[in-house]
Amino acid sequence: MSGAALPDSRMTVEAPGRHWSVIILRNRVIGVLIFEVIIAVVFVFSSKQFLTISNLNTIFLNACILSILACAEGVVIITRNYDVSVASTLALAAFVGFDLIKKYPEVGPVLVLVPILIGLVCGLINGAIVGYGKVSSIFVTLATLSVYRGIVTVYAQGHQIEPKDIGDWVRNTVTGSVLPGISNLALITLAVIVVVSVLLRYTRIGRQIYAIGSNPSASTFYGLKVSRVVLGAYALCGALTGLSGFLFAARSSYVVPWFAQGLELQVIGSVVVGGISVLGGSGNVVGAALGAMVLTTMDNGLILVGTSEVIRQLLYGAAIVGACTFDAIVLQQVSGLLKSRRRRGTRR
Repeated sequence: MSGAALPDSRMTVEAPGRHWSVIILRNRVIGVLIFEVIIAVVFVFSSKQFLTISNLNTIFLNACILSILACAEGVVIITRNYDVSVASTLALAAFVGFDLIKKYPEVGPVLVLVPILIGLVCGLINGAIVGYGKVSSIFVTLATLSVYRGIVTVYAQGHQIEPKDIGDWVRNTVTGSVLPGISNLALITLAVIVVVSVLLRYTRIGRQIYAIGSNPSASTFYGLKVSRVVLGAYALCGALTGLSGFLFAARSSYVVPWFAQGLELQVIGSVVVGGISVLGGSGNVVGAALGAMVLTTMDNGLILVGTSEVIRQLLYGAAIVGACTFDAIVLQQVSGLLKSRRRRGTRR
């Protein structure tokens, strides 16, 4: 699924490059693209409305915000951790941020930083407990999922923020076009994907994130500051989630405390379908973004053909389980090839 950094830095040298598992591991992005094409073709023949310009635009714009969230979650999962509190973080950042935009309209676009900072703080809290407290990321973020949702519910006191409360500049942030024919939302999404991709691929912290995900124990042995890197991964995830909260709210008619409830399933699903290994150390955010496009296309097509919510959730789950199983088989094969190669090297 996503073209990815290999789980072990020696794999490119030691693993037989012609074996099917290595070829798949190196070309996951192509696999995701093929899957997207297959899904699109199925829905083209299933619904006449699918291939309309308005529907394709809807799919694309819906996928944009999910792609940013998938990038955010992907960075954490590469470290072999998880953040299931993303939807609650998004809701908290969006509601508080838009409440301040409503109360202080004279401040203007600077207030975009508020939801980003709220997301950053939430990410730092998660990262500090996971990285320095050595507590399971699943348990930590399940707890903060409830905590952050509870905070925004108490803060809202039963109120909601309506479109009339928000200035035009907010909506123009996502609906406007700095470049002719290209939505600002698309440009923001592309910028996030490029920046995070470069960060992971070409910087020291990016290499450390992959190293920690590949082998946390060895990373500690070789002197990497594992706790600090995990904290940084969660901080980046939180900041991007806060940005997504602003964009999500700017596209919506109302901002409410239960905003984005259940969205974490789609986010994690996008990451896994996009080829980032749930075992850490493998995958990239380009694949995660494409995974978001796959799930958004699937959701849109299923709605057009009249599929019920229950069936859609079942199919999401099946896609995630299938991607996880496939990933585990591929990594097991590659691991076996490495061990076999090392044994032959030792005999020589």
